[in-house]
Parts: sequence; C-alpha cells; structure tokens
Amino acid sequence: MHSSFDVVVVGAGIFGLAAASELALRGKRVAIIDRFGSGHPATSSTGRSRGIRIAYDHPFYVTLALDAIRRWRALEDASGEQILHLTGQVDFGLDNKLAAIAAAVREAGGVIDELDSAGLSRKLPHLLGAPEDNGLFHAQAGTVLSDNGMAALKAKVLAQGVASHAPERVVAIEPGNPTLVVTEKRRIHAETVVIAAGPWSGALLDELGIVVPLAPSIAQVTFIAAPELVDQPGIGEWGGDGEGLGGVYGHPVPGVGYKLAFSTGQEGWSPDVSAWQPDLQEQARLFAWLDRRMPAFPRQVQLAQRHPWTMTPDGDFIVDRVGPVVLACGCSGHAFKFGPALGPLVADAVDGKTAHPLLRLDRPSLRGRAAADDAISR
Repeated sequence: MHSSFDVVVVGAGIFGLAAASELALRGKRVAIIDRFGSGHPATSSTGRSRGIRIAYDHPFYVTLALDAIRRWRALEDASGEQILHLTGQVDFGLDNKLAAIAAAVREAGGVIDELDSAGLSRKLPHLLGAPEDNGLFHAQAGTVLSDNGMAALKAKVLAQGVASHAPERVVAIEPGNPTLVVTEKRRIHAETVVIAAGPWSGALLDELGIVVPLAPSIAQVTFIAAPELVDQPGIGEWGGDGEGLGGVYGHPVPGVGYKLAFSTGQEGWSPDVSAWQPDLQEQARLFAWLDRRMPAFPRQVQLAQRHPWTMTPDGDFIVDRVGPVVLACGCSGHAFKFGPALGPLVADAVDGKTAHPLLRLDRPSLRGRAAADDAISR
C-alpha cells in the first residue's frame, strides 16, 4: 500500500498525539503510526494518572505547564470527561532547589507560597518534619487522569482526520524528498517524519545516523488505597533521601487514593517486553521512606505498575529538526503533564522554527547538531 502525507508521526503516545493534533490544526495532512497502540502497558503513556505541577526551576517549563492546564481544561470541556484534579502541591527538600523553583514560578507569572515548618505541617499533616524545615505550596498542581486525557486526545485526533495505523511497526525510514516510511503493512511518503516513539526512538534514530544519548529505564508507581486522601495536595521531594534513591513524588488519584513513586528509574528496559511485573524490593524501599518521612501514611497497596521512560543527560526533552526528521523524544519522566501543550513545540519544529535552547540537539549535554546533520546527509 502506498500513500502520501505532509507529516508522518511515529509514536501515538502523549507526544505523538499532541503533535498530530496541532499539525492537523495547522492544515497538515497527517498520519500517525504506533507499534502497539495508544496507552499500551508497554509504553510510557500508560496508566491511570500523572502528576501535574508548575513547580520547575526554569521559567520555560513553568510557562509550558500553565499553558498545559489551559489546554487540558479545553479538552475536558470538549470531551465531557474529567482530566484534571487540582489539589495543589507541597514541595520540600534542598533549600537552594526550593529557592530556584520559587524564583522561576514567579518569573513566569505563577503563584507560589513559601512555607515554614508550621505551614508544612498544616498543608501536609502526614509529613514528619523538623523545626528548621521549610517548603513551598502552589495551587496549580495535582493530577492528570492520564487514561481520560489520552482517550480525549486520541478522539480529537481522529475527529481531525488524522490517519491512524496501529498496531503497526515501522521497519525503515528512508530520508529523501519525499521521505519514505516503511511499516509491516504499508509504504508512506511524507515531507517530514516526526519520531515520537518513546524508548524505541533511539533505535530508529540510530538507523538514520542520528546518535542521541537516550537512556530508557523502568519506573514503578504504587497506588495506595486511601480514598480519604483524594483531596490532599501532591508532594515533591527535591534532593533525594541521602541513599541514592532520588526524591519521591506523589499525588491524589480519584477513585483510588494516592500514588507514590521514586523520581528515578531502574535499568533493564527491553524493546521486546510487553508487560513489566512490579518490583517488590522497590516497594519495600518506598515504604522505608514512608517510615522516615510520613510514618502515619496508609500502606494498603491497590496496584503497583511499571512502565518505561526515556532519560536525557540533563532531564530536558528533545524537540528539534534534522533534515526531514523532527525529534520529539527524551521525555525524562515528566512530559505527560504538558500533554496538549507539547503539540505546538513539535509543529513549530516541523514548520522550520528554531527550537527553544533547552530542547535543541546542540545543547551542551547532547552531541552536536553538526554531527547529526552530517550523518543524515550521507
């Protein structure tokens, strides 16, 4: 089968769906391809919930989060399904990190409050603190009901006339004018190809000679059955617990109670694994953290899930263009919250606009863009 589009998006996760929607809005003829299908348990864009917050130490992400909240609300109104559950977030940990977050939020026009030890206790009664502890609270945070968000965004994409092919694996991309995308079932020509394939992006890019330091890993989340906590604020621990486990984050989940997880993943991702069994040792470490920091917190586990994410060396995303290929990958465990706000970033790259410095391939932590340009021209 042969067909032709302006843009082919490889990957129907949150990045791919958001990109396809925005590109269609801009009048592009778009096809989207996914080897599993949106929301599959093997992918990064799966599960019941994701946290959302504007607590970042760079104004770019604060602004993006504020835009995401507006766009999620619009998608809620259009779909009739709840997507956001905003109860605020309490941040605690390293003082210098908290100061940087507060400064960035205010620079971007957001509102954030500084808390002393007594304020922390009022906002988060479960937290075991010390008199010298302080923290932050902002109201524009909480939970994205990710399965509802994905369903609403996918429905919007299909209603916009985007051609969807899933489950269907891309087996080759041949850059040219036009570029050829070969799947297990068809051959598609396109002016531009967007690679938004999550942890599978690295292999596709390698085949094109675009070497990017992407590191897929496995993250685990634990859902605590505690309906009484559903209106509590989310939490963000910055700086880790001193044992190399990274910080802990969490947020309430309607219909469940609360979700908790470490902010680091584990090695061992494989492209051919379609489901990941919970790691009981990691769950035990999470409970040990609760013993130290929130000893009165409920412990009844309703569900533990593992899914992949793909880290970059600096934790920033990659959205940039190399010839006919646009990269939309390296989500680093924090992209989902931005949801529909990711689409304009990708569409701008397709339209030839210069990417934000945090997202570019030539930023210091990644390999230089010149090397990628040389590779794809060969």
